[in-house]
Amino acid sequence: MNWKERIFRWRLSRLVPPDRERRGCSLGRAQSVGLVYLERDHAHYREVKELAKRLKNEFGVRRVGMMSYVETDAKESPTWLVKKLDSGYFCKSDLNWHGWPVKEFEAFVDAPFDLLIDLELEPVLPLKFIVRKSCAAMKVGVDHPDWNEDLDLRVVRDQEEEEDLEEVDVILHDPMDDWRAHTKKTISFLNQMDLQ
Repeated sequence: MNWKERIFRWRLSRLVPPDRERRGCSLGRAQSVGLVYLERDHAHYREVKELAKRLKNEFGVRRVGMMSYVETDAKESPTWLVKKLDSGYFCKSDLNWHGWPVKEFEAFVDAPFDLLIDLELEPVLPLKFIVRKSCAAMKVGVDHPDWNEDLDLRVVRDQEEEEDLEEVDVILHDPMDDWRAHTKKTISFLNQMDLQ
């Protein structure tokens, strides 16, 4: 852990979480869902957009908001990203010295989503700030011993046995396959659980 992450964790631990009404909500009962993710490339953006569309069409979610973090400066941000009422992005240049975003996130964290889903498998510090500040009724993310405090529901990652894979399979393995599998598992679990 580097010094910047230590400062971020220390400051985040002292940040007062917002007043929110915690309540469990299955995907079938959710009227609004927020998705938080790291922006990688246009193909990944299309996958997240497709997930948002699927939540609306297949599960009947009325409103899906998306918030992404882009690891570049604002002037180098991808052209395909747009800022809407419930959706947006913030860039590396939008972070303060502590690693917190200072603009472009207020409307998203103030939105009272029924579900907020952190789609990242590994902690992305600026997104952890968004998860902490969100007023969502139920926060969902990957089970990670250092970052479970803000989550109401933690989904355990499947650990693939790399010992059984041949060297060629390891080299050709697409790292996004793990993300896709975990996202599918999370959506399936949220759909199957029965919370009222």
